[in-house]
Amino acid sequence: MLECNVEIRRREFPVVAALAVAGGERVALFGPSGAGKTSVIEAIAGLVPVQRGRIALDGRALTIAGSVAVPVHQRRVGLVSQNQALFPHMSVRDNLRFGRPEGSGEAAFHRLGERLGLTALLGARPHALSGGQRQRVAFARTLLSDYRALLLDEPYTGLDAALRTTLAAVVADAVAERGVPAVLVTHDLAEAQDFADRLVVIDRGRVLQQGAPDEVVARPVSRRVAELLGYRSFLSGRLIGRAAEERVGIHPERVQAGVRPGVGPALAGTVERLRPRGGQWAVEVRVDGAEPLCAVLPERAGVGERIALTLVDPPVFGPDGTARRRTREQAAQAGGGM
Repeated sequence: MLECNVEIRRREFPVVAALAVAGGERVALFGPSGAGKTSVIEAIAGLVPVQRGRIALDGRALTIAGSVAVPVHQRRVGLVSQNQALFPHMSVRDNLRFGRPEGSGEAAFHRLGERLGLTALLGARPHALSGGQRQRVAFARTLLSDYRALLLDEPYTGLDAALRTTLAAVVADAVAERGVPAVLVTHDLAEAQDFADRLVVIDRGRVLQQGAPDEVVARPVSRRVAELLGYRSFLSGRLIGRAAEERVGIHPERVQAGVRPGVGPALAGTVERLRPRGGQWAVEVRVDGAEPLCAVLPERAGVGERIALTLVDPPVFGPDGTARRRTREQAAQAGGGM
């Protein structure tokens, strides 16, 4: 178990975070750049001081406010970041062996090397490697070490999709096999959802919401959380039978084409713009009497075409920006579930 209940002093604002991550659990700290996410895991790793609070791993205090109970190199915390921090004078083989516990077998070394495509690179030094190859070495070095918690600070930045998928699978297997708590820092929602059992939304040093990734995205507790999660349109509540001063949050990927009773309220509008989005189409639709809303749909629609859309159980926010709880009767009238 990794426990972190701290306040960290920063120039712009203090970072206040309370986390408890169980063994084998994967938690993603998600939020915009500069929100304080990296400060949290750097405090866990012992790289930044804590103003108030305590950090503990498996019941052992690592940091207590005003003091470092355990120095960085004795914490048994594995950290992978964008800065691979490889030793330039060492070969890949020696980088991978650095920090490994004495007497550890060779099977894991060779198995991970083969899985990450490092076998042919063992004699090379970091300067001779590509950025993606160096990142694979950084991952492998950490995963071969004697860690009891795993921290990942935006480790996939700049990597291609195939390599991201490979590294994510390797990390997931390692966390499950060792049963250690793992924390990922990212500002990429899809990356966070792929990784996490629990999503923690952070903004300006504060935890705004946490829970299962699908639940957090479907039910943001405030308009600010919704904005961070990719809700791009906020239309008047009157369009779905609510008060005009309320706002309906619309996420482009929580919209379906056509009228779908039981899924959510339906709206009609005119397509003003479209562009390809992978195998789907991103469209902007002008709803009568409102600003355009954005949606991602499987089929192409023509500009100027009139279409119907169903909002998948959308959140509603009051004038103060907090989410409104819907009664069972309101959900039924809107066509959505509870």
